[in-house]
Amino acid sequence: MKEQEVLEGGREGKIFKQGEKIIRPANPWSINIHAFLDFLIKEQFQFVPKPFGFTEHEEEILSYVPGTAYNYPLPKMFLKDEVIAEAAILLHSYHQVSKKYINRLSNQEVWMLPTVSPIEVMCHGDFAPYNVTIIDGKPAGIIDFDTLHPGPALWDVAYAVYRWVPFTSPENPDHYDDLKEQIRKTKVFMDAYNATTKDREELPSMMVKRLSTLVQFMLAQADSGNEDFSKNVEDGHVKLYKCDIQYILENKRMIINGIK
Repeated sequence: MKEQEVLEGGREGKIFKQGEKIIRPANPWSINIHAFLDFLIKEQFQFVPKPFGFTEHEEEILSYVPGTAYNYPLPKMFLKDEVIAEAAILLHSYHQVSKKYINRLSNQEVWMLPTVSPIEVMCHGDFAPYNVTIIDGKPAGIIDFDTLHPGPALWDVAYAVYRWVPFTSPENPDHYDDLKEQIRKTKVFMDAYNATTKDREELPSMMVKRLSTLVQFMLAQADSGNEDFSKNVEDGHVKLYKCDIQYILENKRMIINGIK
């Protein structure tokens, strides 16, 4: 048996690499995610892990996606326009394929996050630097589909902008640039994604809605006894999200004018 290597991530000590496969804790929604990943691969979208079923210990087995994923604080290369644009292009390509899956849904599927209307695509739900692998300074693969759920494309885009720009308040340790530069980088992302005028006008409100929903979800999970989310709340994540929400609200009109 090949030796297991513990990987860093949101679930410390629970994700392993064995050869060219990843072994992770399975969840009630994992079987639906595997069906979706199989669909993407059959559609020639090769930037995602291939599922290989489950172990007898209720773990899922996936192929290893080459490249390196980075968490915050981000390396300087992530702040470059080219990387932000390439991330937007990758997300757009993913949405173009994932929207084909909507007609295959039975509406009996279980997802970690609730479905959001209008249903346009299969949202990744957490398209962030730590879930995108990098090869030679370029986004090359998408990992960790636990937050997969049906929803509007802009729902996914809004969270991606928040994470890739990143569009955080000065109080957030992950804050890098001033407002003017954040808006400029947001336009880089939206241009590369080929966003519509309507998307640009609705982006700040969607960012606020997405982050507010995240806060509610985290608190509910923590209250239900989920240790991972309890730790996030204890570490002050909710407080930071609320600061970021207020920051976006205060600058909403400036953001819209700057990304048209």
